[in-house]
Amino acid sequence: MESKRILISSLLDIYGSLLKDGQRDVLDLYYNDDLSLSEIGEDTGITRQGVRDALKKGEVKLLEFEEKLGFYRKSQKLREGLEAVTEKAKCTGDGELCALAAELTALL
Repeated sequence: MESKRILISSLLDIYGSLLKDGQRDVLDLYYNDDLSLSEIGEDTGITRQGVRDALKKGEVKLLEFEEKLGFYRKSQKLREGLEAVTEKAKCTGDGELCALAAELTALL
């Protein structure tokens, strides 16, 4: 369950602006602020069931965006590649390459 939270939270960071404001707000409150369905309902004036529906629809949309665009998957592959470059640079003692790889990793 924790990996789903991380995935959806990451997708929300990337694609959140493509969602309707209400969906984005509900997803943000649930995944980033860790509020319960009832708490979100109280804050937004939506029923608990309405919050659940908005969550499910928002999750589906985020996963569809990722399937079509793949920004999260690509960024993960870039991160893995940069980590490998960093390790090789450390093994060879190339401090300049290490610094560059660390700088690029920080951009992700």
